[in-house]
Amino acid sequence: MNNPKCARTLTWIGVLGSIGLCFWACGDNGAGADEEKTGAVLQGQVILLGGSDQVGNVKIAIGGKTTRTNGNGSFSLKDIPTGESPVTFSGSGVTGPYTLTGIDLGTIITLDEVQVSPGQVKTKHTGTWVGTAGSTEPGSQGQIAFTMVIEENGNAITGIGQLAPPDSSTWEIEGKETGTSVDGTLKLLFSYSQCATGGEFVGTFVADTLSGNFIEVNPPAGCGTPESGTFRVVKQ
Repeated sequence: MNNPKCARTLTWIGVLGSIGLCFWACGDNGAGADEEKTGAVLQGQVILLGGSDQVGNVKIAIGGKTTRTNGNGSFSLKDIPTGESPVTFSGSGVTGPYTLTGIDLGTIITLDEVQVSPGQVKTKHTGTWVGTAGSTEPGSQGQIAFTMVIEENGNAITGIGQLAPPDSSTWEIEGKETGTSVDGTLKLLFSYSQCATGGEFVGTFVADTLSGNFIEVNPPAGCGTPESGTFRVVKQ
């Protein structure tokens, strides 16, 4: 007996540009009668490895929900789990893992230009981003060298911020990206300045540039109000 929810459409795809594989296009598209309504969404588009052509019928699975990309390589899953969740992309016998972190109620994650290879998932923003940050306060101690890294297989951001002498301050960068924006923290690791402290940052992507703002959090007593500033990094 045919399953009315299963569109039995034969589609040939080649995620790796190798031999095609025939799939039955069938999935629950993230729907479920008893699902938790988190309002969080995972969406995006899968493209051919090393190319730009869209790839259809790739399976995406997260938290018990599954769907497949359409003919344009696009996909969408609603009410995905909050917090941290593993995602798998599979097609043509190849499976790639991806970990989503920092998902809150209503968060929308957009993964553009997803490329899947054995054990590896890259997106448009995967890579190293380099630039500078600086305080908008008069008398600040110059520019901070910023390096942010968006690793393969996840949306987490890591990195380092360094200010030259005499302060010689160093911050650890941690955060997440949503495909359109970023947010995270600056953890102070070392400084000769008694007023140095950690902070928080937010930013947005425009093409291969990521820019935004940061603000200090809990400056030491006697160091005045929290300083704020801006940052700009470019994909390498």
